[in-house]
Amino acid sequence: MATKENTIIVDLELKKAFQELQNKMITTTQQLKVSDAQIETLKRQITHSKLVTKEIAALPSETRVFQGVGRMFLLQPISTIQKNLDAKMKASEEKIKTIDTNKGYLERSIKESEDSLRELVLSKKGR
Repeated sequence: MATKENTIIVDLELKKAFQELQNKMITTTQQLKVSDAQIETLKRQITHSKLVTKEIAALPSETRVFQGVGRMFLLQPISTIQKNLDAKMKASEEKIKTIDTNKGYLERSIKESEDSLRELVLSKKGR
């Protein structure tokens, strides 16, 4: 009778551990998808900024250029717009690095959870 009770307790512990891992995997996978989407958006912004910089560089220096700010446009010198675009690209690249670091942490977290669950299963089988 004692072995049957132990088996039930082990099964409940394993079931609970599996549920926790599954919940963690789902949330972490969702976070990874969000991170991937953010990286893609930032890469598009960088590409856009590079294209605009290239187009602006081809303009004569006396060309009137406007920069969008919210719902309005401001007359700006070409050099100011190029500086702003460069700053935007650098900020996007830094955000990508930060997100990649976070993704690495999430992936390691999943791996650690899987390893600990394997250890739990092996220790329960050993009883």
